[in-house]
Amino acid sequence: MAKPNIAIKDIESALKFRRAMKSFDVSKKINEEDIKLILEAIRLTPTSYGFEPFNVIVAQDTDFRKKLEKAAGVNAARFTASHLLIFTAKTGEELTRKDGHIDHMLRDVAYMNAVVRTGYKTFWKKWAKTDFKIFGDNEKLHQWAARQAYIALGFAMMTAAERGIDSCAMEGFSIDKLAEILEELKLIDREKDLPVVMLALGYGNKEPHSQTRRDINEIIKYC
Repeated sequence: MAKPNIAIKDIESALKFRRAMKSFDVSKKINEEDIKLILEAIRLTPTSYGFEPFNVIVAQDTDFRKKLEKAAGVNAARFTASHLLIFTAKTGEELTRKDGHIDHMLRDVAYMNAVVRTGYKTFWKKWAKTDFKIFGDNEKLHQWAARQAYIALGFAMMTAAERGIDSCAMEGFSIDKLAEILEELKLIDREKDLPVVMLALGYGNKEPHSQTRRDINEIIKYC
């Protein structure tokens, strides 16, 4: 595979273009090629131990979006965007149960044999228990899975920015209400997946707020 050689100025331009767009033009739609690229960026996102503990629901149906508005609060105003993505993260129970998500990843995606799977799971469990202290606590395991979903969120937003597509990440919603709606429509099983963040993608119809950031010297330390 050829090594990318994207100009620094083009990367900087995309980084500065990306703002939290609060209002979208309902008449402008993302073309199929661009949305496939964004979804592929999500699929190729790196995750801890390669477990990919998240899923994405692409909410395009108008009636579906109307139902989602009940859980979205002020963020319902972003639902005029061309595309709406809902990121869900695996629950602690689903990650660790027998034949759960981790077993699925090791057996059906990584194609590890039984001996290698056992060794890999033992290594992960030791890390999760000793180093990160999350093993045995289902809420902490779910939050760990959610952090992996946020890596994918970042990849999606950056890819969108590189294509001149506006975005707005949204946490301002009721997890319980949204999960209830998704489960009612058989899009999730709350024992296995819970929504953690949404992403609106499209083309803004207003100028975004000016971007403020801390000085680089306040953020970065060299040792």
